[in-house]
Amino acid sequence: MKHLAKLRHLLILGCLLLSPVIVHADDQTTPFQVNLFYPLQMHPGDYNVDGFRWDIIYGVNQDFQGFDMGIVNNIKGEAHGFELGIFNQAEKDFDGWQWGFVNEVKDDLKGFQLGVITNVTRGSLTGFQASVFFNDTIDTMHGFQLGLVNAAGSLNGLQIGLFNFNDDEKYLGFFPFIHAAF
Repeated sequence: MKHLAKLRHLLILGCLLLSPVIVHADDQTTPFQVNLFYPLQMHPGDYNVDGFRWDIIYGVNQDFQGFDMGIVNNIKGEAHGFELGIFNQAEKDFDGWQWGFVNEVKDDLKGFQLGVITNVTRGSLTGFQASVFFNDTIDTMHGFQLGLVNAAGSLNGLQIGLFNFNDDEKYLGFFPFIHAAF
């Protein structure tokens, strides 16, 4: 039995050591990524991750699809999946769910942002933002915001909070407690 346990450990170690080699040569995609802090990563920051990514302190990758967890998660391109961290950031479109203290999508979001402190979507949102303090969708918000302060460029949905802001001139720009526009 001891020999089988040693063999199993050697196989696991071998897979971990070979995993940087198991990538698609044409598009630099890996199924597994571990980042201590950028640039000290298993794969360079211009690699795509299609699977699991663990950002122990701070990680950067190009496109992402799958499950991402860590302290600071940064995606330079598009992201699809689930992010769990203290600070989650996608610099292009995000489809999925961000869950952390601070969540930011610099383009469009289709999905959910659950943040303790703040959620920011700089493009359009189709989905749901909820935080204790602040939710902001710069462009059009199709969906629901729940937080102390909610803001949207153009509202097509519901905001519930102490302060609700909407930049669309067709509706009231500010309304306390519950603000709806369809």
